[in-house]
Amino acid sequence: MILAGFFAAALFLGMYVGDRLYFRMLSAEASRYGCRVGREESRLESTSLAQIRACFDGLGLLGLRHGVARLFADANRILLRPRYPTLWTFLWIWPLKTTIELRVEGDSIVLLSTKRTPWCSAILTGAWFLTLGLGTPVALISYAVEGGFANSGGVVIGAGILTLGVVFLFAGLVTVVTAYRLENSRLRQVYDELRAVVEGTTTQRD
Repeated sequence: MILAGFFAAALFLGMYVGDRLYFRMLSAEASRYGCRVGREESRLESTSLAQIRACFDGLGLLGLRHGVARLFADANRILLRPRYPTLWTFLWIWPLKTTIELRVEGDSIVLLSTKRTPWCSAILTGAWFLTLGLGTPVALISYAVEGGFANSGGVVIGAGILTLGVVFLFAGLVTVVTAYRLENSRLRQVYDELRAVVEGTTTQRD
């Protein structure tokens, strides 16, 4: 039994690390890897694909102050990822990156951004809320079936179970929302840096 538990823990750790490593890769295949958590559309006026491509080096890379961008010219796609200290990347549960699809409309470029988080993060978060959301009422029903509400003391205990479930559910919700806003602001900072580079190049050429 202990060996099975050790094997399960090692398998989970391997999947977690592999998920994070693949999520952080700058390859074309990994650029669209991850669970979608948001979409956004914006526009670059008086800009061409050639002007955007000129901002990147021969490998399609563009170093930014707070992140990195990778251009996949064949797919008209940009991968944008904030920069983290290596250890912090693995400790932080909800990192974000965005995939920007480039679409030409007249003399402007439409940027279709899709925000993504690692699949392990999405699965663990969903499992947490599912466990609390279903576990609390199941525990109360089981407690009631066993006669736990037969006296005033049992009612107090039942109320305590419900309160704990609600508190943990609310705390988890606050944590996820706060983490998303923090990561979204970090990603927005890198996105604004990319736009500043592209718009600066466009202005200089004009």
